[in-house]
Amino acid sequence: MKKHLKYIFSIAIVFFITVLNISCSKDKEVGLVYGVESAPIVIKNYTSFQCPDCSELHLKLHDVLKKYIDNGDVKYIEKQIDIERFQFDDLIYKKMNDEQINDFEKLSEIYEKQSQWIAYENDEDVIKLLNLKEDDNKNNISDLKRIRKEKEKLDIHAVPTVYINGEEMSNKITAEELEEKLKSLLK
Repeated sequence: MKKHLKYIFSIAIVFFITVLNISCSKDKEVGLVYGVESAPIVIKNYTSFQCPDCSELHLKLHDVLKKYIDNGDVKYIEKQIDIERFQFDDLIYKKMNDEQINDFEKLSEIYEKQSQWIAYENDEDVIKLLNLKEDDNKNNISDLKRIRKEKEKLDIHAVPTVYINGEEMSNKITAEELEEKLKSLLK
């Protein structure tokens, strides 16, 4: 009888842990997440790696974003959304390894090299230039599904679309304007 109780208890623990992991993963923010969880400012940028305006915006705001991410004031989430006219949107995100996903400078490199890889005609050349994984990152694939649902729920039709603490911002925001906005939110 004790043997059966141990077995039932073990099954119950495994079930509880599984349910806990599933519920926690649903609450996890998806996309490329930089900064600390407790940051007072959350910036969500719905974007595309291939979009010229997205690249320009990222490169223009990079230094300000990096400064506020590094000092713990900003949690920055870049959410790649598929725009049908761009061939490599999902490919890059699916092929990034966990280290690349967590490296803000890797994100910048992808945008900096956009003019090179955007002209490529096949996936292999893009993967090689950006030093991405050959195999898909399964976590990234499931993230893309959740990001698509967010895109539909928010009715996003253009990139970049930027939200700061839930307020949609102009995608023409300058580095100076972003810095002023962040300073005012931190007061």
